[in-house]
Amino acid sequence: MNKKQEQQILDYYSTTDKYIHSKTHSNAHQTVFTKESDKYQWLVLEQKSQCEVEVRQTDSHGTITARDNYELTRNLPKCVGVERLCEGANFQIPFNADEINLIYQFGEQSKEETCASLSAILPQVKDSDTKQTVSDTLKKLNALSEETCAELTATTKRRKLTERDHSIKARLAKAKEQTKQPTVAEEKSTKPTAKERGIWHYETFTIRAGNDCQLQCRRTDCHRLHKG
Repeated sequence: MNKKQEQQILDYYSTTDKYIHSKTHSNAHQTVFTKESDKYQWLVLEQKSQCEVEVRQTDSHGTITARDNYELTRNLPKCVGVERLCEGANFQIPFNADEINLIYQFGEQSKEETCASLSAILPQVKDSDTKQTVSDTLKKLNALSEETCAELTATTKRRKLTERDHSIKARLAKAKEQTKQPTVAEEKSTKPTAKERGIWHYETFTIRAGNDCQLQCRRTDCHRLHKG
């Protein structure tokens, strides 16, 4: 994980109370960030493999409230797993990609508003699979604490907006590159026409050499065509 990828992941979880790099707790396998206002609130980026990073977030009591997994790609780190601590219990609740997309689209600032927003669309959903996804998302969000739910929504929105902006920039860069490449019509227009090339005339004649030997020769001339 390079510094750019590290900063991209850190930005997803940063709020007004930003994380500060902790040299004391960081080592070769993990990078630790702490809150200036609370030494127990950690954000840990642990390199699981060359292409995998696990992110853990703790609350003011040092309890792990979030565990996310990322794949390191050439572009943005790709989030492939999201878990949040169930309120009043000691286990993490996993969220799949469809549930995360719902949180991104309908998430609000508070847990109550987010759940109300999802509850409002539930009766309108006709597809049984989608209805089940909305219902499962509601159930999982209701199992989170107010603080954890708000953090999940904020982190999801920051990550999704970054991915969207990056995708737009990539498409614009690709379109700009394509405009620089000549089209087939432009390539044809750059080729010289018959008039520009002129007309070539070929004339074959014989040269008589000694010992009754004859050589066949060709003379080539180009006549440039002129207007008028």
